[in-house]
Parts: sequence; structure tokens; C-alpha cells
Amino acid sequence: MGKASGGRLLAERYQLTDRRRAGAVEARDLRSGAPVLLEAVPLPELVTPFDQAAQPGPDHASDDARGLAVRHATTAAGAVPDHPRLGQAFQVFAEDGYLWVAGEWVAGVPLAQLLDRGPMSPYRAAEVAYDVSAGLEAVHRAGLVHGNLTPATVTVCEDGAALLGGLVVAAAQEALCGGPGAIDAGASVPTSLWSPARVRARDARAVIVGATAERWAPEQLGIIGGAGQPVGPAADVWALGVLLYRSVTGVPPYPESGVDDLFDAVRAGFRPDTRPTGPLRPLLDRLLDQDPTRRPGLPQVRAVLRQLLHRAPEPLDREAQLDALPPGVAGFVELPTGTRLPVPRPGALPVQRSRASRELVDQGGPAHPHHHAGPRRRSALLGPVLVGAIILVVLVILVLAATLKG
Repeated sequence: MGKASGGRLLAERYQLTDRRRAGAVEARDLRSGAPVLLEAVPLPELVTPFDQAAQPGPDHASDDARGLAVRHATTAAGAVPDHPRLGQAFQVFAEDGYLWVAGEWVAGVPLAQLLDRGPMSPYRAAEVAYDVSAGLEAVHRAGLVHGNLTPATVTVCEDGAALLGGLVVAAAQEALCGGPGAIDAGASVPTSLWSPARVRARDARAVIVGATAERWAPEQLGIIGGAGQPVGPAADVWALGVLLYRSVTGVPPYPESGVDDLFDAVRAGFRPDTRPTGPLRPLLDRLLDQDPTRRPGLPQVRAVLRQLLHRAPEPLDREAQLDALPPGVAGFVELPTGTRLPVPRPGALPVQRSRASRELVDQGGPAHPHHHAGPRRRSALLGPVLVGAIILVVLVILVLAATLKG
């Protein structure tokens, strides 16, 4: 492994910096000069995934836990087409006992960092969930389950829109957990019914993933309605519900002190009666249903969120929204790079509930440009120009009339 001035060098091209973002480290690609984010997954040395023998043939000669994780991560990175609400992954490689995922850097902050400063309004939380759900739909269309929707994998960009990452890291982690179904590259999470092997895989997952409520739908724990169900897209719907609840209340709906406590709380059911969730409560009840077959699909979820945004206060009291933010957050959040991130979404997007934004929502939500694209120009001077033109026409008519009379 080489060295470069200013930081460690990985894959002979990524120069690390001392800046971190939600578990990832910022780096610079020496080939392109562009900033990137590097995420790391520890790779075991001697562990083979549960109940998985090495596959025959030269392409699978090294399919122990390390090889399987790299293969799954690489497959997931290339399986989903570019999408404006998904972060891009450029390269997957193993080095120094870690699987590294090199992905794009965007100007923004992790949702986790914003929630550390206080919860969001129900309508702002609905906007974030709407953006995230678009990214999840793209993952599902590619035949994958995301499996890693958390406040740390959602970035709130400088235009206020949300960007979802973490897919490739999740694919590697699920491969390391093993279990029936994980041998298929890109499966993301096991798809078979519960068995002793899957129980052992769940125990391994508890060590790798930890007690993050978004990552443990009932079917991933093997309890109640989810006990006989495979893990599929409904697990991501559950995660969206947990994230939505966390965003609007500032706390998760289930304890995260340990997997056992999380297990007991999820088994007891969704009972957030002590935390006000406002107009989101009916949707949360459906998203956090223990039975995955009763949870709504993402198209239904997005329709409900659109209706909720229709009912948002109009006009939105921007000053009141800023006053509600914790001290030091109102207006902007300072980023390590020195850029300034507006916390509320700009007026051109549906938070302001203008007629134009309602029309965008009716058409399926705002067609956000990719985060690299420049902002659209606004016709702020259109009204004054039209009024001036009308006045000019009237003056010309009066002059002509006076001339003809003369």
C-alpha cells in the first residue's frame, strides 16, 4: 500500500483525509481529483458463512466470507441504475482486512446529524421520506432489498432533498451474516423461510449490524407475523416507518440498547402513545405492522405522503420553522468543507405549498434534478415585465390617438 502527502492511500488512488461523515471517511480520488466517500466493512479472516460451501469453478474458488462479501457488494453496486435519489458507488475493493466502498461525495449532512439537533416537523419528515421512498423503489425494481435505511445512510443535500446510500455496504454485511439465500449475489438479505441455519445467521447479523431499529423488521427477527415470512421489500417499508417516526419525534420507536431489548419491544408491538406524531400516526401504524403482508407497498406510501403534503399549512411560516430549530441551527448548518446547507427546503420545492408545487406533487412528486445538476432558473421578473409591457402598449395607443386627432 502506498503513501501520499496528506493521508493514507488506498487502492493506489484514494487519498484519505481527516474528515468523517456518519461512519465514512472523506477522500480524494487522485485520478480525477474529485472528492469521494469511503465506507469500510471489517472482513473476517477465518469465518465461512453458515451452511455455505465454496462454489465449484475458478470464479468461485475464494468464496469464503471475504470473497462472498466482495462479490455481493460488487453485484449490488452495478445492479441499480443511476437514480437522483440514490448515492452512486464507484468501486469495491478489499484491502488491509476491510471491504471498502468508494462512493460519490455530495454537499450535505447526514440525517443523523440533523436529528441530533432536534426532530423535524411532520411535513418536513414526510418530504424526506418521500425522497427516500423514490430511492427504495429504484432498488426494488432492480430485484434487491436495500436493508440499510438508517439516519446515517440518508444525506440531506444542500438543496434540501434527501439522498439514500448504504446499499453496497448492506450487501457485504448480509453476505457475511450468511444463511440460506445469501449465496445468491445481490440477494441483500436471506429470502428463505426460518430454519436453524437462518437463526444462526440472525445471531451473526446481530453482531455485525447491532441494535439499529430500522434494520430489524419482525421477519428479520423471526417473531409473530414475520416468523414464517421471507425477507423482502416489506422490510424496507418497515425501515421507512422507523425512520419516519424517528425523524418526527427525535427518538426510535423501539429501544436500541441491545438486540434482546429490541426483540422484546418489537414483539410487544408498535405503541408510541407517549410521543406525538401528528398527521403521520395512521401511516406509521401501517408501516410498522408486524405482519409484512399487511404493510403498504411503496406506491401506496408515496400516495399517502403526497396527500399529507397537500394538507401542509399554506403558506408555510418560514420564520416559525426557523424559530423552532435548536440554537445554532436556524438558517444554515456549517459543513466541514465550508459550504452552507439550508435546513428548510427552498421555496421552489413542495414545502411551500404553492400552486406550482402542488401540480408537481400531483404528477408524482418533484422531478428533482440529479444532485450534480445546477438549480433551475426562476422567472422572478416575469410579473413586473408583463405589467411594464402593458403600460407601454397603453401609452403607445394614447400617443397614436393624440396624433391622429391632431
